[in-house]
Amino acid sequence: MSDSVSEAGAVATTARFPGIPTTADGSGTVSWVETHITQGACAYPITSSTVMGSNSAQAVANGQTNLWGEKLIFMEPESEHSSASAAEGFAVAGGRVTNFTSGQGLILMKEVLYVISGKRLPVVFHIGARALTSQGLNVHAGHDDIMGVADTGWGIIIGKNAQAAGDLALIARRAAEDSQTPFLNAQDGFLTTHTIENVLLPEPELMKEYIGAPSERLTNLMDPSIPMMSGVVQNQ
Repeated sequence: MSDSVSEAGAVATTARFPGIPTTADGSGTVSWVETHITQGACAYPITSSTVMGSNSAQAVANGQTNLWGEKLIFMEPESEHSSASAAEGFAVAGGRVTNFTSGQGLILMKEVLYVISGKRLPVVFHIGARALTSQGLNVHAGHDDIMGVADTGWGIIIGKNAQAAGDLALIARRAAEDSQTPFLNAQDGFLTTHTIENVLLPEPELMKEYIGAPSERLTNLMDPSIPMMSGVVQNQ
């Protein structure tokens, strides 16, 4: 977004939102966005996405509110599968929610990913892309995990650096809610999640204007005054 000013036949463009200059890793830029625009996060810690979940938990402990003055919620159930199910319930009730996972954690929640996309729930999950463990433990970067869930009906985008990871967190949310399609916003584990770079963080005013309030963008599918069937047995 920019404002144009004409002087002596020339056009100078001044950005309305030039960004907040700082240093951060990919986990930090994603956390900056999500702790401002969501109402909560459901996550189970797994390398290399653990820092993103820790940042959300810390924001809750600090009493942080989102851009609309709502207190943030952080839920850590007993597994990645359950964290995806918790996020599903959060979204079904009309909440704006996120999740953070990697590697085997993403594969473990695959069953729930089909359900989330089938119900057209516009959530965004952030992935520290990690090679899957086979004969030995592997915590390093790889795209095995996101390729393993490529058939679940989610949009998949990958940020090549910390700046892109944060920018795409915002863009993915807008795209998800505009299209009623869940998105995975991935970045390379450690290589991006933990590498500190110079970045421009989006201003709170920009995020508020670009994303909009959850109450104005999302639908509570569990509202008893508007009954509907969801997740029922079909073809019987």
